Amino acid sequence: MAEADPWSVMVTSAVLLGGLGLVAVVTACVVWIMVDAMTPEVLPALTTVLLIAVAVVSLEVVLGTCLATLGAFVYNLSALYSGGVEIAVTDGPDGPDGPAPAAPQALPRMARARVRVRRYLRAHTPSWRAGVVRRRFVGGDARTPADGAGPARARPETDGPARPGEGLDTPGGVSDTA
Repeated sequence: MAEADPWSVMVTSAVLLGGLGLVAVVTACVVWIMVDAMTPEVLPALTTVLLIAVAVVSLEVVLGTCLATLGAFVYNLSALYSGGVEIAVTDGPDGPDGPAPAAPQALPRMARARVRVRRYLRAHTPSWRAGVVRRRFVGGDARTPADGAGPARARPETDGPARPGEGLDTPGGVSDTA
């Protein structure tokens, strides 16, 4: 069961809210200086503005810290009955060299999924969209034939048998569809 330590929650929230309060006081000071430079003698004195800003910030820090501590207390009470929430930041080692890297596992599966999605979309394109779908051409560019009669027509890529390394399931490999 994961419990929140009220003392650490209280200290953390007080430090974070104090930092935000400091930013608010500095912002109030900068805004006062800018407005006073544009329209002098319109605002109250800087000491009055800073006094009000410090009072609001101190009230914010006290109330925010109390609310965070109360939230930790309520969470601990609910964790007694529900078991709480556990968050695993890292997993334990999978083998003698530690956890297996994600890329060798994920990339073949992504390639297989991409091929399957392309095949599915080609087979299930509605008739009204057939004219809208663009086809990728083998060879990429339109080449001019040797006789100079104009660009040659490229042939659309067909969905024939899979080539090796296209990301399809191999007989000895692990399938993500099983």
